[in-house]
Amino acid sequence: MSITSVWGPPQSGKTTLAIDLSHAFSQHGKTVCLISPESYSELTARMSIRIPHAKSLAQAYQAPGNLKQVVLEASDLLYVLAASWDTDAFDEEPASASVKELLRQAEEAFDCVIVDCPSGNGNALAARALNMATKTVLLSGGSGVSAMWYGAYRRSLEALSDRTICVCNQVVGSYDYLGLYKLIRQNPEVFIPHYPDIASIQMIKRTLHGSTSKTGREYTDSLDRLIEKLEVTA
Repeated sequence: MSITSVWGPPQSGKTTLAIDLSHAFSQHGKTVCLISPESYSELTARMSIRIPHAKSLAQAYQAPGNLKQVVLEASDLLYVLAASWDTDAFDEEPASASVKELLRQAEEAFDCVIVDCPSGNGNALAARALNMATKTVLLSGGSGVSAMWYGAYRRSLEALSDRTICVCNQVVGSYDYLGLYKLIRQNPEVFIPHYPDIASIQMIKRTLHGSTSKTGREYTDSLDRLIEKLEVTA
């Protein structure tokens, strides 16, 4: 019964975290609707699913009130709502009222709604999700681009500050994260460890949550801590 937006600089691990967080919630017995508003979504590619038009965001906008028949079931308790595989990237953006209604329906129909928000601010659904979210999981990133992004979105970040959980997702193994935190003036509440060879592991595993290696257990524990923080405010 809550909306969580996942946002942050480019290449900060937003999509990986959105997928693994969704799996983690579902493994805790929650029904989850994972939403990706982007055409040609990295999320659907990562999950190895192909969205037909009948199970797509476009159909959800066209058939209000019928959301549970539109979303695609990815696994037990986990559903995905995204652009269809043949969506035209130049299709018109939906009206603001339609976006708001879609998110309201999703919030009513599922225990958790997780929106994988693009780094930019040009997407109507992502902008509305950030506005309506109970909490925004804000990633710090791991490159010089992160500092520039935080500077560019300073006002938006200030507006969300009372509903933000800052997360250090260590997307690279060796980086001066402490220096970055000081630069962007963030104090992460959750630290997600670097996962070596993550790309090759993702090709054979649906989620990194629940992995039994040492790093996998640390990764799982960090996601579970994030879930605890999100559930406190749900």
